[in-house]
Amino acid sequence: MVRLAEGLTLKVTTGTKGLFPTVKVKGIPFVVVLELDAGNREVALSYKLSAEVKSSDIQLTSGNQRFAPRAVMEDFPSWGSDNDKEVELVDPADSGDVSLNFRKAGSVSILFDLPADQVAAPKKLSVAVRTLKPSEEEHSVIVTL
Repeated sequence: MVRLAEGLTLKVTTGTKGLFPTVKVKGIPFVVVLELDAGNREVALSYKLSAEVKSSDIQLTSGNQRFAPRAVMEDFPSWGSDNDKEVELVDPADSGDVSLNFRKAGSVSILFDLPADQVAAPKKLSVAVRTLKPSEEEHSVIVTL
């Protein structure tokens, strides 16, 4: 678990393809879950999620190859009825700018499509986010999975 800002923590875990039942992949699905906890504070953060690995703030390194996200699903109970847990494909034509405002705990699940030969390779997730509230700061985290 990493403290990103006052009262905001990030924990990275692996998930299952079951979070993305409708997304077809060419290779092997690999899911990471960013578990965010803001306690009772209101938090705002932003990042760029792109199908182009060089412009994505979240990317997976497997062996010596880097991969961009294929799909994402956000789950923040503090959003109430707006928490639809919709699976979204990462669109190469989209700017990829993501802004999140939330309280308490929530998660961002991200699906990567890896070639079959990368199953056993060591993996690292790189995450770069900007907190806007409670304070403006930039954070970079690399996690070995």
